[in-house]
Amino acid sequence: MIYAVTCNPALDWMMRLDAFAAGGINRSFSESLSMGGKGVNVATMLTNLGVPVCAWGFIAGDTGRTLEAALQDRGITTDLIHLPEGLTRINVKLKTMDNASEQARCIQETEINGAGPRVDAAALDRLRAQVDTLRAGDVLVLSGSLAPGCPVQLYRELVERAHGCGALAVVDAAEDLLEAALDAHPFLIKPNNDELAQLFDIDGTDEASLERAAVELAGRTRGFVLVSRGAKGAFLANEEGVVGYSVAPRGALVNSVGAGDSMVAGFLAGWLNATSLHDAEIAAAGDPLAALTFATAAGSATAFCEGIASGEEVLALVPDIFITPGPSAP
Repeated sequence: MIYAVTCNPALDWMMRLDAFAAGGINRSFSESLSMGGKGVNVATMLTNLGVPVCAWGFIAGDTGRTLEAALQDRGITTDLIHLPEGLTRINVKLKTMDNASEQARCIQETEINGAGPRVDAAALDRLRAQVDTLRAGDVLVLSGSLAPGCPVQLYRELVERAHGCGALAVVDAAEDLLEAALDAHPFLIKPNNDELAQLFDIDGTDEASLERAAVELAGRTRGFVLVSRGAKGAFLANEEGVVGYSVAPRGALVNSVGAGDSMVAGFLAGWLNATSLHDAEIAAAGDPLAALTFATAAGSATAFCEGIASGEEVLALVPDIFITPGPSAP
């Protein structure tokens, strides 16, 4: 079973406008409400691929209950921790659209992200207790920012607890949280091109330097480093070197939000060979190149649509993913 943790989930309120004026009255021509948070996105993509997953994390108040109900309506199993005070945050996203073009496109996006409710010591202990129930073969995914009240070492601690149960752990988080978790040896980390460059203070366009940095990170984690590179695709490294490179399929970028999270979900689906939507065996479980293929397909499919892509949209792209084995490919 895969367990996706979102410490600070959100409801994303998207408003589309013809123009935006700071300090004035603005009126949208359409709105939409969606679930937000990196772990939520991972759980959504896994569910879309037919992979069993349970969403863990903290919610609060009426907005939290709305989020929980939305997850369950999507068919996602939940075991969320309800905080006694506060509200699950609402993130407001304002998209200024160019409706004069043949196809409306976003020309500017403004975001106002909420802080989220404070997590108390009792809730943290409940999360620790959940992680302690993991078993061999389970996967714990730790994604995104921490909520107020969470210690910066939380992901490191949870990775260690998961390992103590024989489970694998995945970390996809910002620089300080990722750095804190590295020496706990997560099975997979997924920095994007810019995050990797910032970690090592290197030129993000220097591919050789990026590859060396990823291999160095893998040496610390003793696992895999999946580096997403947007339209350039991705590459996968372990401590021995680059395992493989993927080329992203052609398509129009619609929305990059959730694409990286979809890559994490796709990697796990491919690694475990767990998707119930795939008719034929793509490879035996534990094949890193199969995992890279599914990761690239899932990330690209989400980038090409509004929201998280469906399983069918991901599988339609799998044949179009071109993989070049690296020097450390199995």
